[in-house]
Amino acid sequence: MLDLHIDRLQLNITDAPGHEHRVRPITEHAVALLADRLAERLEAAGQPPTASAVESLSAAPLSFDLARMSDAQAAEAIARAWLEALALKLRV
Repeated sequence: MLDLHIDRLQLNITDAPGHEHRVRPITEHAVALLADRLAERLEAAGQPPTASAVESLSAAPLSFDLARMSDAQAAEAIARAWLEALALKLRV
């Protein structure tokens, strides 16, 4: 199992009035998805989930309408963007 430690996470969210209470659960779900999918990629690449430090990571900006998306859809989009950015850094 992959142990993923995120020291600091910065999200810039605009135009989300009325949806502020959803941000934390969406983010927590996105982190869980990221850990699972990163572990899968590492396994598929034949790399064991060992400690690897990434000093900083910037994912592509995302735009979506929280009024029209479920928490699961938002978490999926965030996790996908993070995974692609992290996979580039780790080369998996």
